[in-house]
Amino acid sequence: MKKNIFLLFIFLTSFGYSQSIQQKKNIFSLIGQDYAKLENKIVFEDYSIQHIGGYLLQKDNFDTDFGIAEYWSLEKRFLLFFKISDSNKIITDILEIDKKDLKNRKLTEYCIAKNGYDSEIVAIVENSDSEFYNKIIKSWRANRKNGKFEKTNKRKIIKCGNESYGI
Repeated sequence: MKKNIFLLFIFLTSFGYSQSIQQKKNIFSLIGQDYAKLENKIVFEDYSIQHIGGYLLQKDNFDTDFGIAEYWSLEKRFLLFFKISDSNKIITDILEIDKKDLKNRKLTEYCIAKNGYDSEIVAIVENSDSEFYNKIIKSWRANRKNGKFEKTNKRKIIKCGNESYGI
C-alpha cells in the first residue's frame, strides 16, 4: 500500500503538476489575454513581474471602457492597456519603461494638453513638490481607437497633476 501511494506521488509530481505550470515567454505574450484572470505575480522565462495597481480611463465619448494596469519588475515598469468587453478585460498593448528613465522622476496620468484634460495621456515627469508637474520628459497616448500606446509630442503636454496634492 505504501509503495502504491509513493508511486502515485512520484507520478503526480513528475507529470501532473509540473506539466500544468506553463510559463509565458515574455510580457508581450499577455496581449490578447484577459487581464482579470492574471495573477498578482507573473513568472516568465527570464524575469517576473508584480502587479502594483491600475485605473480606468474616463469614458468620454466612447461606448466601451478601457483601463491601464501597472506592473513592475526589477528593471522595468509595464503598463498594460486593456479594453473591457462583455466583462472581459482584454489586453491590447503593453508599454515597457526602463526604471533608469524613472530615476528622480515620476510616471503619472492626469495630464493637461493644449486641448484640455486628456485621460489618455501618461507621462514621465520631473518630480517636484508643486501642485502640477510642468517638466514633461516623455509622454504616450493610450489610444482607445486602435488599442495601442503611441508616443506623443511632449511639448503638447502643458502639465500633469500631482496626486499628492489631491488632484
